[in-house]
Amino acid sequence: MALRFFTSAALLLAAALSGFGQQAPDDAPVASAHVAGPHGLEGWTLNSPLPDDSTHERYPFTLVIARNGRALRKIPGSAFVWHWIFWNDGRQVAYESGPLHFGMSCNLYDLASARDVESVDCWRGIPDNSPAWLVALEKPH
Repeated sequence: MALRFFTSAALLLAAALSGFGQQAPDDAPVASAHVAGPHGLEGWTLNSPLPDDSTHERYPFTLVIARNGRALRKIPGSAFVWHWIFWNDGRQVAYESGPLHFGMSCNLYDLASARDVESVDCWRGIPDNSPAWLVALEKPH
């Protein structure tokens, strides 16, 4: 019994000293500046460093949309959410998503249905007959 107690205590102490199970503070997501939208909406990105990146530069992995301080949706990037805007009086969000290099999709996300309702490959620019949400998203920011 005493041996089991001391073994358990030693394992707990070793885990506590090694930081076992804790996320390093440098790896915790950091919220970007909040952007106000219509009808009490606001949005921001959650920015984290890349795994195994010693520079700890942060990238926008997730877009958060909230109303009156309560998160409504978390939209994951594919891999990142580079730029976004509220659209259609706050019923939708248009956003650019893609990896660090060689790809970008522009998406229209419907907040009520919690899904992308339209997606356009916008890596090499936007088509001449682009929908209004895409034109607004791609205006210089």
